Order: sequence, then structure tokens, then C-alpha cells
Amino acid sequence: MNNEATNVNEAEQRRAARKRFQAHYRALYDELLEILFQLDPIRVHRTNTDKFVPEATSILARLRDARSPEDVEQIIQQELRRWYGRRRLANQDPERLTDATIAICTAWNRFLDSSGS
Repeated sequence: MNNEATNVNEAEQRRAARKRFQAHYRALYDELLEILFQLDPIRVHRTNTDKFVPEATSILARLRDARSPEDVEQIIQQELRRWYGRRRLANQDPERLTDATIAICTAWNRFLDSSGS
């Protein structure tokens, strides 16, 4: 009987941890959307954060592979090129790209700290 109670308690703890992780991940996703909208390194979307959903999603999916701010900047550039092409990327604002990189690195590090990853 005691073993059953332990298993139930462990399952509840795992479920609660999963919900916390999902909430942190959702907050990170929302923050990435806002960063891309506010800083818009290639000035493509001025009116609606929802337009950045594909970019935020593809950048977020690759952040675990980043080991440095340079990696994050490269991911951002690659994903923007993927979504908009080289010609559009030629219009990028290097200062906005740097600001976006710093903001995304900060958000990502905060997420890692809060999720215990």
C-alpha cells in the first residue's frame, strides 16, 4: 500500500513539473514573439506579433543547439533567410539584429535557469 502511495505522489510531482516546464516554455515563446516584433531585424512586420509565429517557432526549436551568442545570431539569421530569402535579409539592421540576439540570449538563459535544464 505504501508503494502505491509513493507511485501516485511521484506521478503527481512529475505532472506538476511538466506543467511548470510547459508554462515556462510558453512564456519563452511569447517573449520571443515580442522580441522579434519589437526589434524586427529586417523590418518585415510592423503591425502584428502573430506574423512572427513561424520565425519564433523555428528559432525556438533550434536554441538548444546554441552554445554562444554568435550561435544564436547565426540561428536568427538562418531562420530569417529561410522565411524571407537573401534579398530581404540584405535589408537587415545590424544593430537591431544584435539587440534581438542579446534579448533572445537573455530570455533563453532565464528559461534554462527557471526550468532547471
